[in-house]
Amino acid sequence: MRSAWPFALTLVVLASCGGSGEHSVTVLGKPAPFAGTVARTTASRTVRFEQRTVLTVAGSTLQAAENGAASLVARRAHVYKQLASGGIPGEIVVIGAITYTNANVQAALNDPSVPPWTKLDTRKLNARERANQADELGHAAAPAYLADGVAAPHRVAFFGTLTQYGGTVDPARLAKRVPASVRPWVMNAVRADYPARPFMAQFWLDQQGRARRVLVEYRTAKGSPVAIDTRYTAFGVAIDVSLPPAGEIKDVTPRR
Repeated sequence: MRSAWPFALTLVVLASCGGSGEHSVTVLGKPAPFAGTVARTTASRTVRFEQRTVLTVAGSTLQAAENGAASLVARRAHVYKQLASGGIPGEIVVIGAITYTNANVQAALNDPSVPPWTKLDTRKLNARERANQADELGHAAAPAYLADGVAAPHRVAFFGTLTQYGGTVDPARLAKRVPASVRPWVMNAVRADYPARPFMAQFWLDQQGRARRVLVEYRTAKGSPVAIDTRYTAFGVAIDVSLPPAGEIKDVTPRR
């Protein structure tokens, strides 16, 4: 996964990022309430985000990063990613059920006749193919919904501009509360990224009560530590879904 914007943000920067106040509840001079976090976070519909995943295996640390702009309520995103293995940064554009990526860019560098971009209509995938297909939009949006899986949050700290909460996310409780319109892809990402059992999460809310940072740390079944750190740095942003010329795109949708 790639990181075109700086990932490390200070609390001040996180608190001062712009957003839409039209649907917000401003809480000045006191901690932001946890109840209603998801509704306030998703009210502006779109976000600019940064996400870093750290996995430690046998003493070796692997890191992957993503950032871009994504909708929290519809299938629309423009994501950049830098994989733990390095290499050429990936670029993904999601428009509804269609996913475009620069997956062939390395091959195109060696052979100009190869289109550097691919097009995939995910509606044509079978269940197995769909399960193996990474959903970068889902990864970015899922953390915004995790608060609805917490039954008993506890306030950890109040920084004046950010309020930190902790709580246990119950995936079963979350699945019942995620809106039906986004439930399939949000819950697919939750199942792919987080434990199936209840897990701990930390939430940092801004003065409008929106989630600015969501941090989940857990261990895999084999005991490997995992940390997924997602930050929403702006709300109500435009999403650029412009595409390269048609001649630079290869349709890789299965023909059945």
